[in-house]
Amino acid sequence: MAGWFQLSLTVQAEAADILSAQVFDLGCSGVQEEAVGDGIRLMAYFEDRLDRDREALLHALRTHLDDLGSAAEIQIAEVPDADWATAWRVHFKPVFPTPRMVVCPPWDVQPAPDGGFSMVIDPQMGFGTGHHETTRLALAGLERCVKVGSRVLDVGTGSGILSIAAVKLGAAFVAAVDTDKPAIENARDNLVQNGVADGVDVRLGSVDAIQGVFDVVVANIISSILAPMLPDLVARMADAGQMVLGGILGRERDAFLSAVADAGLAVRDEMADGEWLCVIAGKGALEREHVGTLAR
Repeated sequence: MAGWFQLSLTVQAEAADILSAQVFDLGCSGVQEEAVGDGIRLMAYFEDRLDRDREALLHALRTHLDDLGSAAEIQIAEVPDADWATAWRVHFKPVFPTPRMVVCPPWDVQPAPDGGFSMVIDPQMGFGTGHHETTRLALAGLERCVKVGSRVLDVGTGSGILSIAAVKLGAAFVAAVDTDKPAIENARDNLVQNGVADGVDVRLGSVDAIQGVFDVVVANIISSILAPMLPDLVARMADAGQMVLGGILGRERDAFLSAVADAGLAVRDEMADGEWLCVIAGKGALEREHVGTLAR
């Protein structure tokens, strides 16, 4: 049996970004996109593990399509290991999420930018290589919020990229959680590869797996999952802490900001990259700092 399989579907351009994020949330290891007429063809790659139920995966993806009011035929094809490895290396290049950071694959390590740092991410599975807009925004948010000595909670750690960045930005301690076991394994490998494993406590589970309060809470998760989680995140944030919230589409902004307010948070900052938003929030009604845009 092949080591990987590919799910492919063609959707309207406006649905491509959110579906790309959702297939990563379903355990996809990488997505390729190509223009097809007026739409976008998504090709999502999954490791063919014994515990991966293809029918459940298809059902979840069809549910996401229904929620978006979009219809698409989903096709499955087997992908040999060698083909996957070659295809991924073609698409994973070094990326600079901010002027101070560069994210590299192990086969193309780049020097750190002046006054900054490099991160090496092995794309074994997960969402968090620095290429997607939501990851770039979350990294930029951490750059603004993490101070030397900060305690940071990273919810939905994926590849571990946000935890790695937090330590390199000066965090004294990072707690990282994810509900996906392969993601946890990938994150631990990446932490070791970047020399920061001693500064990060990685656990399988969600917010309830962690005790204590944190100066910075970061969660880069699609908004349909993130919004109901906000009260639990608030409970883990120090009174003077800040929360970095990613995975929000521009068209979801008003509904998400309403959920932020209902959780007792006030927006301190917003950033945009393409169709995606990142919100920085804190407790209390302080004056908003500014609204920024990551130009691409």
